[in-house]
Amino acid sequence: MTPEDVLTTIAPPISMDEAAAVAKRYFGVAGTVRALSSERDRNFHITAPDGQGYVLKFTNPAEPQVVTHFQTEAMLHVAARDATLPVPRVVRTLDGGTEVTVQADGRAMVLRLLTYLDGTPLHATPASPGQMRALGTTLARLDRALADFEHPGSERDLLWDITCTASVRDRLHHVEDEARRRMVERFVDRFADEVAPRLPALRHQVIHNDLNPHNVVIDPVGHEAVTGIIDFGDALRAPLVNDLATALAYHVASGETPFGSIVAMTRAYNAVLPLKPEEVELLPDLVAARLALTIGITSWRAAVYPENRAYILRNAERAFAGLGRLTGDEAPTATRLLRQACQED
Repeated sequence: MTPEDVLTTIAPPISMDEAAAVAKRYFGVAGTVRALSSERDRNFHITAPDGQGYVLKFTNPAEPQVVTHFQTEAMLHVAARDATLPVPRVVRTLDGGTEVTVQADGRAMVLRLLTYLDGTPLHATPASPGQMRALGTTLARLDRALADFEHPGSERDLLWDITCTASVRDRLHHVEDEARRRMVERFVDRFADEVAPRLPALRHQVIHNDLNPHNVVIDPVGHEAVTGIIDFGDALRAPLVNDLATALAYHVASGETPFGSIVAMTRAYNAVLPLKPEEVELLPDLVAARLALTIGITSWRAAVYPENRAYILRNAERAFAGLGRLTGDEAPTATRLLRQACQED
């Protein structure tokens, strides 16, 4: 099994009628069913007659069961540690289990049912300082809740792991624009030489690892309060600061002032879960690393799956713009502002 398998293995097709049947059979849940988009799984939204929403997840057959179980247990752990955190709740089967193995097109897939979290997707809302503060605070609370969680499935090889940024080097030939490709290559080479050797000494724990604008839902009134953090599919054990770096990567170019959004989010995160000096020092490079990963992985996947190109490349332009700012003339400003954000009381 390689890290690429869950990104290159296409999950078997499942109809909405089939999804409705298994939801009723294993969970006793019935309602209106619609398909949801997913990078690698088969997901469905179910609205029950009482208005309660659910997400029925058929996990990609290439994902090891220990990894799926790790994600399930992580959500259960978070609910036990901080019951007010807006993360999906695991719905148990009629016989009390949390997972069921089913057959689809002759392949085994793990089936789970989670609660659906209402709100407006973050990517569809206007950014604001209040929203960035809410994201930083909520992510810090999530990391604090996961601090003592351990599971064998957390030790996994994942392409979307900032620690492994150097591994994306051989995929960068898929970046069509030569100038952009050289920019990413220069950064990845520097990361391998100067940043990666320092990561083992940082604090490590289980992290969510994918707080992108499609995995956060926001209160539709005011567009500030976080009403949901979803999709634990990329969770793993890694440097703690990588979780914040991943979240910041999607907001480098936004804000009312230069780097205003990432400064506001970092300040709020640090107020709840203070970063150590060595984490703050590496933070700008780790944000840039996530952007380089985004560019390398999505360019490769768009070449492999041209029919899904628009969905795969939905964050590409933002990634190029952010990496340009963090590796160009503005880089010292970003470093200074992030350091100041973590020094304020």
